[in-house]
Amino acid sequence: MGQTVVVMAKPEISFPSPEEELNYGVKTLLEAGFSIKQIDRIRNEVGVGNGKIPYNKETVGHRRHMTAELLAASLSNRQIANVLNLSKETVSTDRNEIRKLYTEEILKSADVHRARLLKEQMELKNIAMNSFQESRIKRIVTTSSSREADEESSIIRTETIAGDSSFLNVAKNCLVEQAKLLGLHGLHPQPEDKKDYKSFLDDLAKTVGDIKEREANAGAIEASPMASAAVEEESAVAEEA
Repeated sequence: MGQTVVVMAKPEISFPSPEEELNYGVKTLLEAGFSIKQIDRIRNEVGVGNGKIPYNKETVGHRRHMTAELLAASLSNRQIANVLNLSKETVSTDRNEIRKLYTEEILKSADVHRARLLKEQMELKNIAMNSFQESRIKRIVTTSSSREADEESSIIRTETIAGDSSFLNVAKNCLVEQAKLLGLHGLHPQPEDKKDYKSFLDDLAKTVGDIKEREANAGAIEASPMASAAVEEESAVAEEA
């Protein structure tokens, strides 16, 4: 039988010594704008335990910011823990929080983008509808009705010719895009359950049959105590005789 070999994932960057690993991490943080004092404070001063300064909102923010910078520099959780003098569990918690905040920002950006697109589609639809109304042509038509006493009477009426239908197509497309942005485009009406007349009669006959069967069973149940009583009465009479 072959032996199963478990290969552990290696960090993207390996260092020949812990010192070089630390130097790489500190250099990354300095380039990100942190000072030596801020780095030393996270490494040695704040934390949980005897002689440590409890974390506050500012120091937790600095720690997570540093974790994000070291992640971007391709360090593993273990390497980040070594650079910042933290436990791997703390680094893992910070990574999860960073991922959560990143996801929230992405969703906010998506919502803003969706709202902007909706506004643009609504404005374009309104322009298309106004343009359609303006493209409708009104004309005055005069017709002669009759001639009496050398005088001709006329009828004047106003007709409206349909506008340019291309504007309506633009408005329709805008509505479709709005439905997509709102998540309504994929909704489909439920198909109606249409049955032919024969199926309706078959269902009706089955229902009537079920009702008659239940009534017959109920009558048999009600009659059975009466029959038992009659049998008992006959037996009593026979014993007396």
